[in-house]
Amino acid sequence: MMQVNRLDKITTLAITMLIFTMSSIGFFMIEQESTERQELEAKEMPRFAVSPGHTVFGEYVGAHWCGPCMGSASPSLVNLKNSNTDDFTYVSFFEGASSGWPSDGPANRRNHIMASSSGYPTFAFADETSGSCYKVGSSGSNYYDADFSAGGCMHADASDFNMALGISLNSAGDTVTTTLDITYLGASAITVYVYGAVTEKIGAEAYNDGSRPHHVFREWLLSADNDFTEVTLIPNQVETLTWDKPLNSVRAGGGNTQWENFWPVFALMDGDYSTYNEVYAAIDLDMAPLIDIGIVDFEARNANGNNGFVSGDILDLEVDIANNGVEEYSDGGSIDIYHLSNGEEIHVGGISINQLSSGGTQSYTAMFDTSDITQAPSGTSSFRARISGMVGDRVSSNDFLDGLALHDNPPVPNRPVAVADSSVERGTPIQFESTALANDLVDDMSTMSAELQYSVHGTNIWDNSWVTAIDMVGTGGNSRYIHTITPPMSSQSGFYDIRMQWTDSGGQSSDWEITENAFELRNALPRVLGPGDDGYAGIPTVKVDTVEAVSILGLVSDAETSHAELIIDSNAHEFISFDPQTLEISVRFDEMSYDSIGNSISQGIFISVGDGEDINSGTLMFNVIENGQPRWSGIPTQGFNEGGSSSLVLTEYLTDTDDSGNSVPANTLSLSVVSVSDESLVSAEIYDQTLNVASVDDDSFGMVEITVRASDGVKESDTVIIFHINNVNDAPAIDLGEYSNPILQTGDRLTINVLDMVSDVDDSQDDIWITVTTFVPGAVQYNPISGLATMSWEDASEEMVTVTAEDRHGASSAAIITVSVVDDLPLLWADSSGSGDLIADISSTDFGLNPSVIIENVGSLELSEIKVIWSVCNSITGICNDFGTSYNMGPFIVLANNGEGLMIGDYVTLSVNAVDSQGFDRSTTEQFKAYATEPVEITPEEPGGEGNQSKPTFSLLTAGLVAIGIMLSIALVMGLAIVLQRGRREVVGVEVYDYENDYDYSSYEEPEPSPLVAPPPPPGMAPPLPPEGLPPGWTMEQWNYYGAEYLRRREQQ
Repeated sequence: MMQVNRLDKITTLAITMLIFTMSSIGFFMIEQESTERQELEAKEMPRFAVSPGHTVFGEYVGAHWCGPCMGSASPSLVNLKNSNTDDFTYVSFFEGASSGWPSDGPANRRNHIMASSSGYPTFAFADETSGSCYKVGSSGSNYYDADFSAGGCMHADASDFNMALGISLNSAGDTVTTTLDITYLGASAITVYVYGAVTEKIGAEAYNDGSRPHHVFREWLLSADNDFTEVTLIPNQVETLTWDKPLNSVRAGGGNTQWENFWPVFALMDGDYSTYNEVYAAIDLDMAPLIDIGIVDFEARNANGNNGFVSGDILDLEVDIANNGVEEYSDGGSIDIYHLSNGEEIHVGGISINQLSSGGTQSYTAMFDTSDITQAPSGTSSFRARISGMVGDRVSSNDFLDGLALHDNPPVPNRPVAVADSSVERGTPIQFESTALANDLVDDMSTMSAELQYSVHGTNIWDNSWVTAIDMVGTGGNSRYIHTITPPMSSQSGFYDIRMQWTDSGGQSSDWEITENAFELRNALPRVLGPGDDGYAGIPTVKVDTVEAVSILGLVSDAETSHAELIIDSNAHEFISFDPQTLEISVRFDEMSYDSIGNSISQGIFISVGDGEDINSGTLMFNVIENGQPRWSGIPTQGFNEGGSSSLVLTEYLTDTDDSGNSVPANTLSLSVVSVSDESLVSAEIYDQTLNVASVDDDSFGMVEITVRASDGVKESDTVIIFHINNVNDAPAIDLGEYSNPILQTGDRLTINVLDMVSDVDDSQDDIWITVTTFVPGAVQYNPISGLATMSWEDASEEMVTVTAEDRHGASSAAIITVSVVDDLPLLWADSSGSGDLIADISSTDFGLNPSVIIENVGSLELSEIKVIWSVCNSITGICNDFGTSYNMGPFIVLANNGEGLMIGDYVTLSVNAVDSQGFDRSTTEQFKAYATEPVEITPEEPGGEGNQSKPTFSLLTAGLVAIGIMLSIALVMGLAIVLQRGRREVVGVEVYDYENDYDYSSYEEPEPSPLVAPPPPPGMAPPLPPEGLPPGWTMEQWNYYGAEYLRRREQQ
């Protein structure tokens, strides 16, 4: 009680002292703040920092309550801006007393700047995050001058950018248009990102001391996708950007109206707002280059207007300069032009620089005679314009500019090449492909023209009237001309020469390139048509012993000569005459011809056909039939795609007569298929008078002749119908075979010959492109040369490998190989039904014995590299004391407890690892367990059953007394344990050890009572309980059984 009162007193005293201390600190802070405010009223005269010669940009973060912000950082920035108006600008992210921090999303520049800061104020030159250009804290009124004069960490090419900035107010007076012009003065194109912000020139909210921050951020000027505007700048080309923002984006302040306070600030960076960037240049409405006289353009032009020049032409060398600054320039200087020859500058001419207002320009042109220049293939002549002698010019990178004048040379033709066969029949077009070398940098194929002429070989009589088309095909270096020559049917046959001449854009022509015997015109021979020829009318049918007139249309053809002009003759006695008026030949066959089995066969007449220039010959075939026999007219060649079918109604091709020659209806004739020339290709059948033809399979194609017979019941006649079965491309076939579902062990490799799986009825394997892919990168490697795919995985899973085959026609197919990747395969202990792989036979599990183990392989697996791992663990202590390995199935001995044999609570575990006949690792998925048992002592019955009945037995009274004694003993022990436990915990400095963390017996299952197991010892015989009491999760019956073993193992630890 005294301790409590003393503690209360101490606490009260401490609280009193704490209140007094805090009050004193507050008083001193107020005093210090008052002192600081009074000191800020004394303004330090600003010093003027030296300009680094280019613009510098920075970003500032401060707050209205921040003493160093209002006392040093803000005045330092204002002084630096006032002393270097044209070279310095910045943006302030200011926490106002009423508005708080500005909303600067999506760029979030305040967090961007403060990422490496420990407090306010923080100022970053050129988006820096460390070093001298990253300032945390401030002192004095010129804190940033030295780093500004050192360059402000701006990019080394800061002087290569020229920017102009302007704003305008719309007629309504509520929208401000900001216009930014950017000019890059470097050598090659560059991509920049435009940082743009609307600021208040003088902040509308003040610091706590009444001073105001400048350039206070209000709103972003971003691109359409809310990012810094990305711009690619071309040297010396102005890029103009505009933004429209409400005037009320800013507030009036510091004596400025809203319009006067609308103050845009821009910077050029090499990245967007998500990164820290290099900064090239910056500008606000106060900034512009003071003096920058630069060359805007310099060009060497041919006075005659041609793109290049030939020796003797006069070149106009014209240079344009401009005053890029904001001030008028009148301090002189000179413009000079030079010819660069062999590393020397040879002066061509020059002039003084005039007085130039801001934005003013001056041009100067010098003429150069090229008579002394030697033309070279693909040659150029170089010239240079330079301005020098200026006073105060701040940008030197635009003080000179080089130009080129291109040598213009005549083209050099290449020999033309025939696109296809150079020997054609008259009337057949022939094409020639031609190209030429421009021989200079002025022309290419698009600026040159080509003329092709032809002549009968050796005559040199050139003409181009047969040239019917001139086309340019291809692009770039693959451009070429195609001249099409279409000779008329009346043209002279024989060999022809051609010649080519090229003319460039300057009018210079090449020499004629002559190719002798470039093409040949052949006379088109007349032909006797047969099966397979386009337009063939089929075999005509004539009656035997009858003069028949047969049209030659569809039987004879000439590409150049009409049928009426052909001369047809024959020495065959069946041939009578040819009538050019009716276009019919008259024939008469005296008899019919039959094959060996009595079927009539076609007969032929050998004829000659002349067109007045050449004579050709051939055989005309006829179906000669009896009078009164059914007659066939010519049936056109038929066709269908492979795998398809076709039906042809034959009635319209049939006629029939009776014995007297009178016509009878053809639909009464009976039709049948006599033969099919290739039965492996198609099947044919006739239903009524319709011929049905179908492919035998989906992949066969070719030509087949089907003989069809028409019969009137007495006489019959045959005709041959030709069918073309067209080839249709089939996709490649993939047969995975035994590899559809392979099993692969992790780390092993499986190699499959994919080429053997792929086949294509249409294409060879060389025309098939095969790919093998899977989801795991690098798991499958396919060699397209050998066709072998090698696959391996490090992790067990089910993987899918896709095999894709594509032929040269674009048809493709795919198949999936499902690979089961395993670490190992299971071995199963046989169950009670005998189903499984292994059976364990343990000789004995009695206490005190070391068991002998034999494992029998009862499954179908052939196992090798056997490894049996055994252990002896104790279910009471949860500890495994003994381990061992056998490299065969036994018998082997399990040495338990250092050879002392199994003890109470022990159990034996067995695990088997092996390799099967296919090389896969196998292991048992579960451990085989056998628990130690107490030896069973069987006491034989004593002889003389009746004598046993005289043995004394416990009476009911005796059993009751024993039970009461046991209960009292247990109560006494538990009471003593509780008293001791409480006493130990109340002793100061005594550590109570909780064995619950070391042993967990909650899962231990109490063994089933057995009549063969000795009963637990009586209460007086049980081992003493530990000081902390019964182990967690134990029952007293378990302690009676196993308490002694528990204490023994505990003493050994």
